[in-house]
Amino acid sequence: MLIRRKKHTVPTLDATSTADISFMLLTFFLVTTSMDSDKGLIRQLPPADTENNTETPIVARENLMMFKITSSDQILLNDTVVSTTNLRNDISEFIKARGDKHSIAIDADPSSSYETYFRLQNEIAAAYGMVRDDVARRNFSRSYRQCNEDEREYVRNKCRERIVEIYDQEGGMQHAD
Repeated sequence: MLIRRKKHTVPTLDATSTADISFMLLTFFLVTTSMDSDKGLIRQLPPADTENNTETPIVARENLMMFKITSSDQILLNDTVVSTTNLRNDISEFIKARGDKHSIAIDADPSSSYETYFRLQNEIAAAYGMVRDDVARRNFSRSYRQCNEDEREYVRNKCRERIVEIYDQEGGMQHAD
C-alpha cells in the first residue's frame, strides 16, 4: 500500500498588521525612553581670538594654585596631598585674596580616574559659585541666583574663571604631527 503525502499549506500572515504593530512599538519606545543622558561638566569656552596675538601671560607663583592629580588618584595642591573636604573653602579664599590675578592650574595624570578629576572640577566650580555669591551680596544685597541677567554679567566679569589645564605629550592631549 502506498502512502500518499498530504500537502500542508502554511497560512500566510497579513503584512500590514505586522507593520502597524511594529510602528506602534517604535512610537511607544521613542515616547517613553529618555534620551537626556548628559553627564559631565558644562563649560563655556572663551570667544576665539581673531588676532594672532599669542602672548602668554606671566603668572606670579604666589598667584597660582597648582593642582596635580596623580596616577593613584591623589590630589596634590602645590605638591602637598589634600582632601576634597575643605578644598572648596581654600579655593574661594585664594580667589578672594588674589582677585583678578589668580590662576588655577590642573595637571591630571592620564592614568588617573575621571571621577577624581570630576570631583576636583566640582570643588573649583563650587568655590567660584561661593565667591560670585559673595560679590552679588556685597553689590546687590541678594544672592547670585536672585540677580537678573545684567547683574549676573557684572558679577561674572568681577570674578572670571581662570582655570588652566596642563597636558603632557605622553598622555593627555596628543598633538598631531
